Amino acid sequence: MSDAPFIEVCAARKVYGKGARAIPVFDRLDLTVPGGAFMALMGPSGSGKSTLLHAIGGLEQLTAGSISVAGRQIVGKSEAQLARWRAGTIGFIFQFYNLMPMLNAAANIELPLLLLSLSGNERRRRVEAAADLVGISHRLRHRPRALSGGEQQRVAIARAIVSDPPLLLCDEPTGDLDRATSTEVLEILRALSRDLGKTILMVTHDPSAADYADQILTLDKGRLDASRNTA
Repeated sequence: MSDAPFIEVCAARKVYGKGARAIPVFDRLDLTVPGGAFMALMGPSGSGKSTLLHAIGGLEQLTAGSISVAGRQIVGKSEAQLARWRAGTIGFIFQFYNLMPMLNAAANIELPLLLLSLSGNERRRRVEAAADLVGISHRLRHRPRALSGGEQQRVAIARAIVSDPPLLLCDEPTGDLDRATSTEVLEILRALSRDLGKTILMVTHDPSAADYADQILTLDKGRLDASRNTA
């Protein structure tokens, strides 16, 4: 893990609606995530965990404040600029795997690479490497409906890392899995951080999942607190 900040959120404010219907989510929230850290973000439903995660990923705009990722300020960028930035910087992993049902596992993993200027041979090489890393190489020709939930999440993780992004944003990645399969997925995430230096921010409701992280953060009533640091 690096001491240098990889993610810096400064005085972040998010409000939905306007006037009398305005609903504040958080206000003047600060967050610093070092490079290579694996952080878990917990808190009650409606506390703004996913909103914060999506803002860091450029999927939602803040009402006020700033977000810097790898030294690049993302607030105020156009959707086209953010899309190009995400393609090389972020891998997303969600609770529901969001796989294309008509494509086999290999084609699903390959999707982010279609945004990059790569040859077909290079795309295949990267797909095979990502699949091998998460232990799904033997299922590459199968479509999602023929895969178990754990296998589908492995495909989703391979898709998230196939372009070798430095940042993984995970929103309840084990929320739809049984305990044994959740453990397998969390071990993969921990290895990606410790062995490959990926920076990981994971939203979870599960304390057992959060224990895999280097640090646990709690977001509640607009306040962000660090509850444990094992780094």
